[in-house]
Amino acid sequence: MITHINKNWSIYAWYLIIVIGLIITIAPFWWALSSSFKDNVTIFAEVAPFSFWSMVPGTSLDPYYGIFQKGFGKAMINTFFVSVVSVIGGIVINSMAGFAFAQFRFKGDNIMFGFILLSFAVPADAIAIPLFKMMRQIGWFDTYYALIIPMLANGIIIFLFRQFFMGIPKELMEAARVDGLSWFGVYWKICMPLSRPVTLGAGLLLFVFQWESFLWPLIAAPSPDLHLIQVVLARFSTEYAPIWNQQFAASTIAGLLPLIFIYMFQKQFVSALTGVEQK
Repeated sequence: MITHINKNWSIYAWYLIIVIGLIITIAPFWWALSSSFKDNVTIFAEVAPFSFWSMVPGTSLDPYYGIFQKGFGKAMINTFFVSVVSVIGGIVINSMAGFAFAQFRFKGDNIMFGFILLSFAVPADAIAIPLFKMMRQIGWFDTYYALIIPMLANGIIIFLFRQFFMGIPKELMEAARVDGLSWFGVYWKICMPLSRPVTLGAGLLLFVFQWESFLWPLIAAPSPDLHLIQVVLARFSTEYAPIWNQQFAASTIAGLLPLIFIYMFQKQFVSALTGVEQK
């Protein structure tokens, strides 16, 4: 009886810890969301000293109107376009590379694959200058090409596809080859339809990478017409006076869209990273 009671208390204690951790995690985001519907005077009045009303959302939409008047809508369109094109192109390129590393053996393949994985660990700052010079030399500087093309190939995405394709029974591919299907046909008609979970997970990763990228878009496309969402967010803090409610509004939109996609495809996202299919 005592053991049963102690077990129940331990469960309740863990639930309490989880709830407290959840509140600590969500509270700053909720405060930013609530403040994005208020004017700046109200925001400062409620936080100095801190008041419970600071966590209650306001009713003003002026901060959202203000950010779209400063080009935030154009930045959202640019970012969505760049992200979607990067997802489509990245899935094709990385899946083909993953298929090649999974099915073919050639001299130095393991070394080459090791360099591909290592490339993901190289910080963007280290290759920004040579990549910038390359874009200028080929005439892609300050264009959508500079924002999209260098971001298509991704070491971690190639790794995910390779690991998945290696798990497909080779007898299935050999049977397809005996029936006269080309290697590209095996990749396109057999492997890709089976790789829906890893494809969705990889696409989500590529989308988030582009949506959250800041340094390279800032260097490669300085024109305001090509600014992405993270660049515009930084510009709110430097070019304009600190208008906190507008910064909160822009940050809310910028953070909410990736969260929506992650929530919609969370099972596929976890499956792609762990290799275990989620029920």
